[in-house]
Amino acid sequence: MGTLIENQSHWAAYDWSQGGDEWSEVWGGSESLWWGTLFPRLRHLLPTGTLLEIAPGYGRFTRFLKDHCERLIGVDLTERCVEACRKRFTGDPRLTFHVNDGTSLPMVEDRSVDLAFSFDSLVHAEVDVLEAYLHELGRTLRADGVAVLHHSNMAAIRADGVPCDNHHWRAESVSAALVAEAARRASLACIGQEPVNWGGTELTDCISVLTPRGSRHERPLVRIDNPAFMAEATRLAGLARVYRP
Repeated sequence: MGTLIENQSHWAAYDWSQGGDEWSEVWGGSESLWWGTLFPRLRHLLPTGTLLEIAPGYGRFTRFLKDHCERLIGVDLTERCVEACRKRFTGDPRLTFHVNDGTSLPMVEDRSVDLAFSFDSLVHAEVDVLEAYLHELGRTLRADGVAVLHHSNMAAIRADGVPCDNHHWRAESVSAALVAEAARRASLACIGQEPVNWGGTELTDCISVLTPRGSRHERPLVRIDNPAFMAEATRLAGLARVYRP
């Protein structure tokens, strides 16, 4: 995707007139994406106490997450996004939003987070950014906390020599295996990974589930490749057309 500075510049200048919901159109909208794809994957972890959302944008998923936690902390490197979230969710004292440097979480206390979540954002972050965030999650997650992160898997595609256009700006230096190894160095255990396709047929993305070493959730890694992720989106879009008033 690019460097941290390039990411910051791009999203600061982006046309946020649709609030990020434009990226949910293949699902038939953000509601379909949340209830049909994300909530089924998160339901075992919800409701929760303190929820950390990394890179919430304009609150595309925050509006759903807030109803499943006692407290939500949103952290984004783009000031426009943070201000938009503060305005959108004003009046709810359980929600706070902060600008960060794109790698660290100084506003989050040690061992204070029950669930960390990021979807459709860190796919643009290169391996140095992912490693930095993993170390911060190693510090901020509670002993039995869990992180669910959507990130790139393009480095695995490139290593296999498979031709694949990077139309969706996935980070070229990140793979599922690299994230699992970086998590280990950050005193985290990678307990689940779902490599998925996005737009095409190759598994360019991955959703990783992480927990601190020694957590009651720790177990050997369970990995399930899912080349039907986009078919899931198409099915949900069809259902939305049938049942949405």
